Amino acid sequence: MKENRLAASPAAVFIFGLLATITFVGVLHLVGGVALGDLYAPVLTGTFATAGSSSAAVWASWRANFTSADLARVEHDARHDQLTGLSNRIALFEQLEKATEQARVNETTLGVLFLDLDRFKVINDSMGHDAGDQLLRIVANRLQASVRNSDVLARFGGDEFVIICHDLLSEGSVISVAQQILRAFEEPVLLFGRAFTASTSIGIAIAKPGDPRRAEDLVRDADAAMYKAKRSRSGYAVFSEAQRLQVIDRLDIEQDLVKAIDHDEFVVYYQPLVNVRKRRLYGFEALVRWKHPTRGLMGPGQFLPVAEETGLMAVVGEKVLREACAQAAVWNHLSPDAQFAKMSINIAEQQLLDVNFPSLVAEILDWSGLPAEQLQLEILENVVVDHLDGLSVLRELRALGVDLAIDDFGTGQSSLSYVKQFDMVSALKIDKAFIDEMGSGSANQAIIEAIVAMAKALDLRVVAEGVETKKQVNQLLDFGVEIMQGYLFNMPVGADKIDPDSWFKSRFASSEGLSAVTVTQVFSEAAALPRPPRRG
Repeated sequence: MKENRLAASPAAVFIFGLLATITFVGVLHLVGGVALGDLYAPVLTGTFATAGSSSAAVWASWRANFTSADLARVEHDARHDQLTGLSNRIALFEQLEKATEQARVNETTLGVLFLDLDRFKVINDSMGHDAGDQLLRIVANRLQASVRNSDVLARFGGDEFVIICHDLLSEGSVISVAQQILRAFEEPVLLFGRAFTASTSIGIAIAKPGDPRRAEDLVRDADAAMYKAKRSRSGYAVFSEAQRLQVIDRLDIEQDLVKAIDHDEFVVYYQPLVNVRKRRLYGFEALVRWKHPTRGLMGPGQFLPVAEETGLMAVVGEKVLREACAQAAVWNHLSPDAQFAKMSINIAEQQLLDVNFPSLVAEILDWSGLPAEQLQLEILENVVVDHLDGLSVLRELRALGVDLAIDDFGTGQSSLSYVKQFDMVSALKIDKAFIDEMGSGSANQAIIEAIVAMAKALDLRVVAEGVETKKQVNQLLDFGVEIMQGYLFNMPVGADKIDPDSWFKSRFASSEGLSAVTVTQVFSEAAALPRPPRRG
């Protein structure tokens, strides 16, 4: 900006130079007595000098103005997102630091909202990055229309946005902003002639007067609350003290996960799948557990979400796949009846997206000696629908001879019309949530009947998860579901609890189905195992 002050006006330079030349010539003529004819040379020299000075002034002025505009543009670009025009992460933290300091001085409430678009990757991958960019611009415009002029709106990165609401009177004011944003997302988005329903998950961190948290702490806490909202599909969630402890605990688990992989602390448990009508074992589902050195035996829900978020799920999944295939091959060697039992293993999203995953499965089958037809890979319905471009990987897996099953079928956001694209799938697993509320005339009962009818039409097997009562067994048999899994039959157990001579034998009887007593005694080890409490 100093160059602007130093740069003289070209017009002023020209006028000043011309006046100086005229004055100089006048003094020579009037005072010095020099004839006018002899003054042509000084006049021309002065005129040329004036023109030269003016040109120099024009150049200096243009250079000063150009440099100023260039600097302003650089400063703007350094603090704004080029795609949406919103503030970027750098500007966000600068303004949030000022807002937190101002809130402390004025003793007002400050709200930070962290937004993440739901299923953005699906649109970006299926329609291309141009469609993804257009969606981000539309979202930015809707957010700007939903917040106050005094609020700060920034694109944090990717499909994430952050809003700073300052000078608020209460926590309810922040929640009102979140609710207004969710209403703005209800209107469909038009992308290249196609209508989409965009949605978002919002995490909220609220700093009341006296809150000691810094700017990065508030963003971190709002981010953590956003993940809670996304998991619960609640639209928004407010960060709490209990969640702060969960964040600390999650960081500890994340650090311990790396050590667990190196120290081989993961073990595989096996839960039986039973063909109830034929009174025989159908197979096992391999379920990973973590023998933590200080926390004890941890279930998958305690650490697998962290493994997925940190990119470690593929490593854990490969360990489970290797151990389960090797164990099934051992049982085949110990009992001829075991060769009819499926080994069902869950496949994570990271594995499905890996183009080399089919080669890995082929290598593990060859290494373990397990026949491909005994391996059944389970993929969550939402994962399959969100990555329809990954169906080629599923077809490669099916070409190996392995079975494929869609897990938690019916709970995702897909429609049944998608199933016709799953020509490589051989089984559907009905989620426990439908089994729990399977009452006479209930909506869940109608859903199960529809799934079974559709599966029969497509020649797919149906497996019911979470079966815990005799009534559920009888209802499922009436619907035509024969393969079941749940605590009524057996809880997941280690391989050492499974006796091949007993577990793999068929139990044919004159009457169909299993009674409430005999069903818990299908396997010799089952009666001796403690039953866990019924899950809610």
